[in-house]
Amino acid sequence: MRRYNLKSCHTVVAVCALAALVASSSARAASINYGDFAPSPPDVMFLDVTESSGTDSVPQYGPPSVYSNGLDFDPIGFTSSADNGTADISDGQLNFTIMGNGALGVGSITISEGGDFSLIGTGTAATWVSAGIAARAKIIEVNNLPVAPITVPAASVSGSWDLPTDAGIAVPWDLGLLYDISAMLPSGSVATKVEVVINNTLASASEPGTAAFIAKKDFQIDIETLEVQEIPEPSTVVLLGVALCGLGLVGANRR
Repeated sequence: MRRYNLKSCHTVVAVCALAALVASSSARAASINYGDFAPSPPDVMFLDVTESSGTDSVPQYGPPSVYSNGLDFDPIGFTSSADNGTADISDGQLNFTIMGNGALGVGSITISEGGDFSLIGTGTAATWVSAGIAARAKIIEVNNLPVAPITVPAASVSGSWDLPTDAGIAVPWDLGLLYDISAMLPSGSVATKVEVVINNTLASASEPGTAAFIAKKDFQIDIETLEVQEIPEPSTVVLLGVALCGLGLVGANRR
């Protein structure tokens, strides 16, 4: 049985740990920059895609492949495991910038992930595993023009599974988060360049005689695009106004 953001205290603990890791840039011990990625046709580009971790060696996500308007990762060794009374947390972070192609910008970001978990032994809800996603972003360009950074409120989601309710070996799990970027802008304005930070955690805890394991095996980022409305340059508006005034004067003189 899957539970998201619900009753158990271990979910709260995992989310609090996730928030602390998101807030602390000094937590990143190592990083890998995979470079830039552009779908074909390039509705958006992903610039400086970088992964890092404050808890584990990298890579965890591994290099992405690009498709349509998204990135697809096949995580490498992104796991958390505990047994006989121990606990563990694994953190991974992705940093990148999304840039529109001029005609299209960023509407929303959908983050989806999945994998499997194992909960083994005779125990209580004190043996558990959890997964969490947290995202934050800054809009730095609107309608293809640079702007002072606009902070998008952070969003997060988590899931948890425990003994004896979810006991099993290699049980599938999945988690998803829709992150709305367009809600920060008035109608007619579209974010065309956005800096994004995504934090992922996997956590596990056990009791004597039990074991808990969770692995992330798939991770995807999809971008919903919005059309950028053409806005006349200020000089064009002025010239158009002058021309209209001129036509008005000509009409008046002919009367």
